Amino acid sequence: MMAAGTGSRHATDIISTINTIAVHRSRSRLLELPLLNLLTLSSSSRRRFASSATSTNHFCVCRPSPIPSPIPASPHQHHHRNIHPTPFIRPGTNISTTSVNHHNPRAKNTNFYSTMAAEIPKTMSGVVIEKPGGVDVLKYKTDLPVPEIKEGELLVKNEYIGVNFIDTYFRTGLYPSSSGYPLITGKEASGTVVSSKHPRFSPGDRVAYLGDAAYAEYTSVSASRCIGPLPERISSETAAAALLQGLTALTLVREAAGIEQKLGISEGPWTLVHAAAGGTGSLLVQILSVMGAKVIATAGGKEKCEQAHHHGAQWTVDSKSEDVVERVKEITNGRGVDVIFDGVGKATFDADLEMVARKGTVISFGNASGKVEPLDILRLGAKNVKVMRPVLFGYIVTPEEWERWTTELFELIKTEKVKIKVHEVYPLQEVARAHTDLEGRKTTGKLLLKV
Repeated sequence: MMAAGTGSRHATDIISTINTIAVHRSRSRLLELPLLNLLTLSSSSRRRFASSATSTNHFCVCRPSPIPSPIPASPHQHHHRNIHPTPFIRPGTNISTTSVNHHNPRAKNTNFYSTMAAEIPKTMSGVVIEKPGGVDVLKYKTDLPVPEIKEGELLVKNEYIGVNFIDTYFRTGLYPSSSGYPLITGKEASGTVVSSKHPRFSPGDRVAYLGDAAYAEYTSVSASRCIGPLPERISSETAAAALLQGLTALTLVREAAGIEQKLGISEGPWTLVHAAAGGTGSLLVQILSVMGAKVIATAGGKEKCEQAHHHGAQWTVDSKSEDVVERVKEITNGRGVDVIFDGVGKATFDADLEMVARKGTVISFGNASGKVEPLDILRLGAKNVKVMRPVLFGYIVTPEEWERWTTELFELIKTEKVKIKVHEVYPLQEVARAHTDLEGRKTTGKLLLKV
């Protein structure tokens, strides 16, 4: 039974705490904290809550204006968060602790911000690889443990998962797993934050990310490799389809090849893109076209060649019915190509060395037909050729690099200079079929899994 006067003090504490929030809400965006959770806090918790809120440097229920997102805000979002009219209360969100430094949002803090959505399950569905091999080693399970997050991480409930050739490399053992087996592969996805230990993100935020173990219902993700909250006009499907292959194509063009935008169309260098109707290939063609390069595209079959032309290639070569080397020499009047982007690998590399121009560059970035055989370096001397084998993750190491390239990529998507084409969305249970289609070169555009 409640002692006399306890109820009135309880009500007074609640009113005092809510008033504290109202006074400070202009200082930063409020967490989406349900009023019910606030009312059910113990009296000691409410006193700590209010005491922290009145501190000059730390406010426990506010997060600072987030580090600028690479995705522009939608017209429906407030551009000035310090005039947010009222906090939006999202049901089902609990707050545990927080201590956010307003003067330096990126500063490490021992009393870290943490929010959690209600009722996160203990188990989840996902795809496990217990040993390297063919598509038969992809095992769909429904009793996998939901990962726990550490400081600086988010727990994301995945909606769409990107399928990439790198996933097949880990499945077959071409790329060894640092964590061994069993393994959950998958490098990108989009979904909804359900738990956060980083001040930039709250439960309910729609995000896209690069990480590991994406072939699952839930994934723990570093906030430093996460983009969001996504604006309404960018769908979760588009975000998942764009991130890894889009950043790969962009950094290959801008960093590896060093190609900058020219003033006019086709005033830039001669370039060639293999498998130009695929996910990364089609994005390479579009970005090179935007940069003003002369683009030759190879693809297998008339339909794929037409798609490459639609994406911006000025010349197409059917790799199934034409002699690619002779056709490229004809197109360039014997000069050769300044930069070749080769995601095919073993089957095309020798031809690359024939087609590349004097002082040209061959950028080998994939192994769709198998890895390239060891190279006799003396072969490069005849034309002073440069050969590169870059990897995306080497170009997005620092926060500045991540922000630069994600900003540029989503600006290209927002302005529709680059369009994302999804080949098919497969149920997560049918991941083996997705891998079979990808490896069989049966696809054009991006493959996604739906959780």
